[in-house]
Parts: sequence; structure tokens; C-alpha cells
Amino acid sequence: MPDLPLLDPAPASRGSRAARGPRDDGVVLAVYAPFGTDEVLSRYPNPNPAAPIAPIRNQLLVRSLQKVAAEGINVSALVDLFDDDSWLVEIPAGRPKEISITSAWKQDMSAPQALAGFLRRVNQRFPCSTLVLALEGHGGGFVPDIDPARITVEKVTQYPGGTLSWTKDSKGTSFTPDAGSPALPMASPELPMASPELPASRLPMSTWALGEALRSAQKSGVQRPAILHFNNCFNASVELLHTLAPFADVATGYANYNFFTAGETYPRVFRRLRLAGSATREQLAKWFAEENALALRAKKNHPTVGATVVLSRMKAVADAIDALAIEMTQALRSAQRPLVITRIQAAATGAQHYDTQPGYELQAPDQFVDLGSFAVALQAQFQASDEIAKKAVLLQAAVGGVWQYGEFDRPWLDETRIWDFRKQHLGLNILLPDPALQGVWDWRSPYYLAGKADPKAPPAHRHVIPFLADAGKQRPRWVEFIVEYHREVKFLRFLPAVAPFFPSYNASFKPTLPPPGDNPNGGPVGAAGGKR
Repeated sequence: MPDLPLLDPAPASRGSRAARGPRDDGVVLAVYAPFGTDEVLSRYPNPNPAAPIAPIRNQLLVRSLQKVAAEGINVSALVDLFDDDSWLVEIPAGRPKEISITSAWKQDMSAPQALAGFLRRVNQRFPCSTLVLALEGHGGGFVPDIDPARITVEKVTQYPGGTLSWTKDSKGTSFTPDAGSPALPMASPELPMASPELPASRLPMSTWALGEALRSAQKSGVQRPAILHFNNCFNASVELLHTLAPFADVATGYANYNFFTAGETYPRVFRRLRLAGSATREQLAKWFAEENALALRAKKNHPTVGATVVLSRMKAVADAIDALAIEMTQALRSAQRPLVITRIQAAATGAQHYDTQPGYELQAPDQFVDLGSFAVALQAQFQASDEIAKKAVLLQAAVGGVWQYGEFDRPWLDETRIWDFRKQHLGLNILLPDPALQGVWDWRSPYYLAGKADPKAPPAHRHVIPFLADAGKQRPRWVEFIVEYHREVKFLRFLPAVAPFFPSYNASFKPTLPPPGDNPNGGPVGAAGGKR
């Protein structure tokens, strides 16, 4: 058998005993596919809900993984299907016909133990292969780690001692406190209660749980992934990537929607590696983004934005966020607050948003904001000599270069919209609850702002990620800014905890509207309509 394609060792590990050069059994692609609560992903590409779900061997993802193995890559996958078992799929490099498919009964794919156990199995089966981990299914950016047993009627109504009456309608969930006993002050950015909204089915593993799964696996001897590929929505996320930075080398993800293609692009990624013979980790991570762009661009009307991040950069990104947040908070506490808040609000609403609510307009109240775009928008609102503008420049530099491509097109989901992701400062989202100061909060807000986990009281989240951890008596800087930004805003309602829609690649879509007039589709990947 010819030599297997290899990945170069991580630069920081060269010469160390733990990573003495490339693994001698090439690369293993590990795929974690939690489709078990989603009929659409389980039966893709058949759109007929009455059609039977294809057996595991005939799943399009599994057939794509056989093609990956044909490129000289070891493959291991845990695929959980709707109304079916969880299946362990293993394929040795160069021998796709020797595929092994074993029932793993039914796994709780949202539990960190499931992912950690899968990674232990991958390491046992392919111990000398460099690990590349792809996560399929739904993504949600920051997802709190909630103990649902503590979201009780007593907790969410704050009984005894004061009650809240919650009302749900098409706009979200609001409350009416008893007269004279408001659980929230008239202007409360802290939301000191458990949200009655719980994640709906199909939400992914929590942000903390993903980090815990990698930590636990590595503690038991599993190698750290060379690459994480988040082949889903919203997971080019500051909170997520900062959490996972200690446990992997490079990550590729998508800040808005990505379109489900059942691993169609993976064989092309690893064909590049086979033809090259070897590549750096960052280069292979970029190929994931580029091949995703090429597949979706060829069909048109599937615009996405892809980012690749060397995860060692995330500390510098977090430090730059802290520095900016300190300046904004101080300015909001000054005598110039009315002017400052007007300018920050203009930047927060004018920056690029990513869809978190039904509808595809990508603007407030969508509460995922592009971090680089927010930094650029702040510079347009403040004088260059202002400290906020200076810190925004540094933040823009901290996230510079993560953008790999950005499309400009009408999404087939809603042809009346145009999504334009060509600006190269784009790429990472961050949760900014209620950017327009409307009193409308993302359902995650109580967990995001709490700063600590208190098992005896709401918000009943079990673990807090480092980005949001309470540093003694000092709130995390980003949280402190959010609290100060909303200090005078009356709370109205929570947005519903709707599972993010994961749109599929629509092979049958026929555009009914002409493409945008300045459409660069068809140009080279990474060009976004011009030279990088």
C-alpha cells in the first residue's frame, strides 16, 4: 500500500516526545453525527417525510465517508439516526469495502460522555493516526449547560415570596409580576431568574459539554484533535472556540447558517491532502472551508461565510474583547452616557448580524453579532483618538485573517433577501443580547450573564465556560459591558428557545429571482468578488 497522506505536527509540539513528527498511520477522520432527534437530517436527501429513513449503510454521509477512506484516510464515525440505533462506522484507509458497521444501541448524543467515549474508541482503533474531528448536526454558538430538573414552576415563578406570571405568544415569553413585587426592577439587565424557556429538541451539546468531552478524552490518553470542523450552523463562535482552545489546534466553522451536504465535501478535502502528500494543520482546516464554499457556490443561492482559527489565538481575542469592554463600560458610566450609548447602539445594530430568530433578514433582534464587524462599526462611530476606537482597532486586528470566504447571493430560504459576507473582517460571532435595546432578550441571557453556577437557585446551569466565569467579585468584562449597556432598558420578553434550523443543500432549487447585480459567484474561493 502506498504511503498514507500525513499532517505536519503542530509547531509548538515539534521535537516533543508527545508529538515526534507525523503519526505513522496517516490521518483518521472522526465524525460525530447526532441526527437522532432530526428526521430531516436522518432521511436526507429525500424531502418526503413519509419516506422511510435509509438504513445506515445507505446513508449519504456513510457513502461519503467510504470515499474519504478511498483517499487513504482512516475513518471512524458515530451516527445517531432518528427512530433508529446509534451506529459505529469504521473504515480502514485505502480499503473502503472493508467498512465495519456496529450498533452502539442508543446514545445520548448531547452528553459529553458520548463524545468522549467515541474518541476513546477512535484512539483505540487508530492509535497512530493524527486525529481530525468533524461535528455534524445542529450548531448553536453558545449553548448553556442547564439542569432541566431545576427549571420548575417554583423556580420560574419565584414562589414563595413573590410570583411571576409567564405568557407565551408568537413574539416570545414575557412575565407579569404581582403588583408591588416585581422580580425584575423596571430596568434590569441581570435577569436574575431561570428562564422558563428550555432548549427545544435538536439543540446541540452545550458549549461546556463539548470542552468537557475533549478534556475527558485527553485525560484518558486520547490525542488532541489537530483540526475541529464544525460542519453546522453558528459555531464560528467566540464563546465556543475560546472554550475548546486548550484542547485542539485549529478550527473551521461557519458564523451564520451552513447547509447540510451529508459529508459530500469531505472526499474532496482529503483528495487534496493525498495529492499533496502532506499539509499543515492550518492548511487542511482551510481546505474544509474552501471545499464547502465550492460545493455550495456551484449550486448558487446557498451563501455562507467560513472561518478558520488557529486556536492558540483565542486568548488574544478574549483579551482584546476585555480591553474594548472596559473602555465601553467606563464611557457608559461617564457624564457622556447619552451620546456614548447612542453611538454604541448604532454600531451594535449596524454591524453584521447572524440569524437567531425566524426570518432571514440578518438584523436585530438577531443576537449573534459578528465580532470584527462590530469593531469596524465602532470605529465609524467614534473619533480615532477615542479610547473605544483604539481598542476596536486592536480587536479587529486580533480577529484578522480568520475569514476564509464569504458569499454574496440570495438564499434559497428567502429569495427576497441578499446575504453579503464579502467583507474580510467577518468570521466570528459573539452573543450580544438585545443589541437594539428593545427589552427583548435571547433565552440564554440569564445563563450568559450569571457569571457563576449556583445549584441552589436559578438559573440552574451546572457549569460556566471560562469566557463567562466569575473572576472573584469582578464580572467578566464582556458581561459587565452588557449589563451597563442595558441598565436603563425595561425588560419585555425572552425570545423563544427555538432549535436553530439547519437548512439542507437544496439540489432541486430553481431560482425565481435574478441574482444580485454585483454577484461575484463563480470567482476563486477566498476572493469574495476580488483579490484577497
